[in-house]
Amino acid sequence: MNNRPQYKRRNYFINKEFQGRFIFNFFLLATIGSLLFVSVFSFFSSNTLSIAYDNYHLQLGVTPGILFKNILSAQWLFVVFGGGIVIIVTLFLTHRVAGPFYRFERTLDEMIEGDISNKIILRQKDEGKDLAQKINAFNFILEDKLSLIENFNSDIKVSSLELKNALKYSDIKNSTSLLDEILDSQKNIQTMINDYTFSREKL
Repeated sequence: MNNRPQYKRRNYFINKEFQGRFIFNFFLLATIGSLLFVSVFSFFSSNTLSIAYDNYHLQLGVTPGILFKNILSAQWLFVVFGGGIVIIVTLFLTHRVAGPFYRFERTLDEMIEGDISNKIILRQKDEGKDLAQKINAFNFILEDKLSLIENFNSDIKVSSLELKNALKYSDIKNSTSLLDEILDSQKNIQTMINDYTFSREKL
């Protein structure tokens, strides 16, 4: 298997659709949470009075009305700055997921095309390490079995050519021995095939 050196991703928008959806959802959740806090605060303070001293004027009134301007200012500050922080944090968090997803998709595409030589290498803080190890282990085992099948196939080829020559000169004893070697190789190949469960229905 090819051991590729560990790499650092500099592009944080690996899967724009996936990461964009998560960032939007988290930003929306933070905004809804902020609005919900204001609504709950206004509901529980609707029957209370507050005194405010603003711009040399003393004001007396219902708490939500008196504090509406301050609440609105704080609300927008939270949405803008808090939302910005949420976007940055979510971008970094989704990057740890989107990066491995991208590697999995590339490796699986290569496997579909018949290339099982590549190894999935993730960064230290990436998610999905267990899945990456299982895919790498599967490819390693399959690669090992294919190497054995290739060796048995070579043995079958050599034995078949020798059997052909033996039959040509009517060497029955040697022909029987060569045929046994071919059948042994075929049996070994069938044993490795039986290690896998798959549909044998023709497409």
